[in-house]
This record gives sequence, structure tokens and C-alpha cells, in this order.
Amino acid sequence: GGGGGRRRAGGGRQGFGGGGHQQQEQPKDNLYGKDSAVKNLRRNKFPGTDAKHVWLVEFYAPWCGHCRQLKPTWERLAQELKGFVKVGAVNCEKEKGLCGMESVGSYPTIKVKKGGVSTTYEGERDLASLKQWALEQLPASIANLRKPESLDKFLAGDCVNAKYAQDGACVILFSDQVETPAWLKVASYTAKGRVAFAEARARNEALALRFDLGQFPALIAVCGGDVDHTVAYTGEVSHGMLPDKVLAWLDAFKDGAACRRAKRNPKSGAKLDASADYGKMKVSKLRAILSAHDIPCKLCAEKSDFVRAIREAIAAKAGEL
Repeated sequence: GGGGGRRRAGGGRQGFGGGGHQQQEQPKDNLYGKDSAVKNLRRNKFPGTDAKHVWLVEFYAPWCGHCRQLKPTWERLAQELKGFVKVGAVNCEKEKGLCGMESVGSYPTIKVKKGGVSTTYEGERDLASLKQWALEQLPASIANLRKPESLDKFLAGDCVNAKYAQDGACVILFSDQVETPAWLKVASYTAKGRVAFAEARARNEALALRFDLGQFPALIAVCGGDVDHTVAYTGEVSHGMLPDKVLAWLDAFKDGAACRRAKRNPKSGAKLDASADYGKMKVSKLRAILSAHDIPCKLCAEKSDFVRAIREAIAAKAGEL
């Protein structure tokens, strides 16, 4: 699979030209043109510790056969990772110093760079393997919310901590999946320090209920950790979408702007309400209400059972008052 061969990098004691046995002039031109989706990187244009994006970089020599073989795959990879991971290439014939600094010993060498840290790729060089690996490298600082306590802790903690949420907001994805989507990882990495991130996976009705959410997936921002002060993302949300629209939405929160504009919107949420028509609600929502209030309903089977259990709890509460 994937053209796994490598050429040793030339230079050093062997003399230039990959071993000194080739007398003819080696080609030095970049493999990737100016209009390519692959960015030609130089020493003064190389992602450092302050890089905003994750970079996937190929170090190559223009005369190396395996590098030329990889070229169409690398071009396609750059297209497919657009918006998620930046894809670049370094021509080691022109950038000997940079390739030396990066300890490139053979061509092609593939590395991922995130925040100044390098990881070398050792797998197959086919498109699917490279793409999967690149997306797996996306760092994510996203809290996983499962129970009401974890939501409360997030709202009272990271959401209002200037170290994680300078813009005074945090973002929660209520998803219908069990995996974290790549776009959410990109958003959390790009807005790191400005906005705190969390997700409630696999249709967590009990937590969604706190925000009056009935549809999954749903994306909301919570201002100042206040459940009654939220801003909903109104675009379409799907597992496989690109991050660009969410990133543009997050820009509106800079320095608290979007939160200042947003009116408070009190939630009825999980509150027990004698005037509510529980018979019109979905069973999943009724279950969520029961679990939010620890109302026992072991023998509940029909919808009417759930409704009755809630009505009885409301009556019992009214009797206590």
C-alpha cells in the first residue's frame, strides 16, 4: 500500500546528491506550484509555537522518486483537509538548514506540527491513512458532560474562568453521536483561551432539557455561565461539517460583544410546572424530566405512566408547601 519506500537524505559526509554517485545536476525546483493547495514552506515562513493551526508537513527532495509518487496524494490531501489542518511542503534542496533543524534523515518525511511540537508519521502513505492520522492529531480541550453535576461544574468553572474563557462565554454541543466531531476540535483549538468548550454526547436529553433544547445536534453559547443567558448557533449543525461558519460565529463573541447584545432568555427547563401539558411531550423528554428530579418510575411503560408520575410529583410538592 501507499508507496512506502524512502530515500536517505543526501548531504553530510557523503557529499551532496544522495551518495555522491550521481554526477548530473539534481533538480531543485519545488514540486508544488504557487497555485497548489499545498503551501510551500520556508524557514522564515514555518509554523512555530504561536501557529494558530495544526500543520501537516512533507519534507522532500525534488529528485526523490517516492516524493514525486506522493505528490498527487499530497495535493488531494490538502484539498480534503481544507479548513481542518493546513498542509505544507518543504523542499530540502532549498531549505537544508530547516530540514537539518527538523532532523530529516530520509525523503519523504511527514510530520505534524502543533504549537511547536512535532510528531513524525510512520504509517502507510495512502490518502485514507494520512487523512485519518491528520484528523486524529487535532488537539481537543473539550469537557465531556454526562451528568447534571458535570454541567454545573463546567458552568461554574471553566465558563467563568478568564484563563479559559476570556470572552466570557462557553460553547456546548449537544450531539447525537458518540465521537467528537473534527470541526469542534478545530474550533476549540482556534478559540483556545477565548471560549471554553464542552459537549454532551449521544442525545443527552437530561442536559438538553436544562436549555429547553429538543433537537439534536444543537450548538449554543452560554454567557457568564448563566443558563438563562444563551446564544444559539442558528446555522445547520452536522457531524461532518466544516468549521469555518462556526469560527465566524465565535468571532462575534470577541471581548464579550455577542453576549452583551443577547437578551437573557429564561428557560423553563427541568422545572416542574403544574400548568404544563406533559401529555403533549415526547417520552424521551418526560424521562429526562423524571431523571432531573429523581422521580422514581420503575414500572413506567406507557406514556401515560410517565405523565402520571410527573403529575404525582407536582401534587406531592404542592402538598409540602
